[in-house]
Amino acid sequence: MTRTVLAAVAAVLVIVGGVAAALYAYNRPTELRVAVAQGAQDFRLMTAAAQTFAHQREEVRLKVVPVADAAAAAAAFEHGSSDLAVVRSDALPPDARAMVVLHRNAALLIAPGGTKLKRIADLRGKKVGVVQEVAGAQSNARLLETILDQYDIPRQSVTTTVIAPGAVEDSLRARTLDAIFLVALPQIGVASEVVGKVAAAGNGKAPVFLPIAEAKAIAKRVPTLEATEVLRGALGGDPPRPAEPLETPSVAVLLVGRPGIAARVAGEVTRELLVHRAAIAVLAPLANYMEAPSTDKDSAVPAHQGTIDFIDGNEHGFFDTYSDFFYLGAMLMSLVGSAAAALASRLRVTTQERSEQLIERLLEILPAARSASGAAELDDFERELDQAIIDAMADVRLRNMASTELHMVSLALDQARLAIQERRRTLRETRAEIAPVRSLREARAAD
Repeated sequence: MTRTVLAAVAAVLVIVGGVAAALYAYNRPTELRVAVAQGAQDFRLMTAAAQTFAHQREEVRLKVVPVADAAAAAAAFEHGSSDLAVVRSDALPPDARAMVVLHRNAALLIAPGGTKLKRIADLRGKKVGVVQEVAGAQSNARLLETILDQYDIPRQSVTTTVIAPGAVEDSLRARTLDAIFLVALPQIGVASEVVGKVAAAGNGKAPVFLPIAEAKAIAKRVPTLEATEVLRGALGGDPPRPAEPLETPSVAVLLVGRPGIAARVAGEVTRELLVHRAAIAVLAPLANYMEAPSTDKDSAVPAHQGTIDFIDGNEHGFFDTYSDFFYLGAMLMSLVGSAAAALASRLRVTTQERSEQLIERLLEILPAARSASGAAELDDFERELDQAIIDAMADVRLRNMASTELHMVSLALDQARLAIQERRRTLRETRAEIAPVRSLREARAAD
């Protein structure tokens, strides 16, 4: 009986321990590796986000994995060396699912003041410097080719050179470049720096912004691009730069994750970035431009299901996620309890049967001992009583007898021993009486 109770208690403890382990695993911070181009503004943004999440003791933490450029970030994502990646919408890995739009970069074609360039068609036979914030990257050059294709301008008719932001002014002054192509967030960062250098190269004349009027048509041809409007004066200056609102294509810079990341974790990443946007912006002002991705099913850039659940308010909490396990656990505990009760009942019945068998045998010995014919028979009864005691001590079922049954066994055992002792005494007294009679007969016979 005791072993049964202990087994039932152990089973309950195992189940409770399993639930506790599940709660611990659920509440333990999840660390996700995020690949991002080192040296870019996005690297500072992700580093600031990682620091903020750790400071706020959030459920999901970020580990920044620096890589050479956006293409390397996409490769790290595809090869499984990172869980998340910062990539552009026009260079998405196949399995990428958007969690947050970090910012949207506008495509800008700029020439120094006094140039004869007025429209895209004028770029034939010209030299264009493609600004890349990260050395060796080619993503902006590919976007320029897409724009040239829209205007039926042969790619070979335009000479392109990838340059760093710091080389813009010297290249324009030296006439080695005629125009600059830039893809950046207009409001802050490298865009204002480059436009300022183009203005300086024009000897104070306002830089010329070449309109890409067919931005909407380009976005239709390449769904991962969008048409956007750069507001008048978005790049500062006096007179304002640009002087008029400017239609142009834009590309979204995204934080993407794998479809296999748990929906709860993905939704938490989206929540943390958007909720802590102001705190992250203290360390990296670029955070002010983060926004939720589109959750439309026909979106060119699909959102992660966890992000969709968060945005639509369909998040699943711990009990929602693991309700089936709780239900199964309750059923299992019920089955364990029923089985333990049945086993205990069975053991009680078996114990009672064994105790009754022992009592019956002791009661059989009691009258048999009183009518025993000799000491040898009494010795056999004595050995049987000793063996009964040994068996009772060795049998778990008999050791777990109820107090009433134990009292009856003890009483029967005592009476049986008492009967044996009384019979031994009676036999000894009988032999003592018979002995003098035999001696007298033997004496008479001798005479």
